[in-house]
Amino acid sequence: MTVAVRPLPDGAELTVADDGPGVPAELREEIFERFSRVDKDRSRASGGTGLGLAIVRAVVSAHGGTAGVDGGPGRTVFRIRLPAEPPPVEAETAPS
Repeated sequence: MTVAVRPLPDGAELTVADDGPGVPAELREEIFERFSRVDKDRSRASGGTGLGLAIVRAVVSAHGGTAGVDGGPGRTVFRIRLPAEPPPVEAETAPS
């Protein structure tokens, strides 16, 4: 597994790469959905809940960034990109 951080002109990028079995192209968006698993045969006892990547994408999105995955068989690269400046905070209005 390799973890790297690099500056971008407008923020930063974090990558996590490994040489595992990979993520099929048709599942690359689905794995960011709640309760999704690439290996459908794994149970919660031997795998996870399928919430980790959904939480990652939600937190990154809340900070104005993006999360995605690339790669193929034998290579998976998760990328998180965050802006240098946080997104503007919208003022909440109290009900009248």
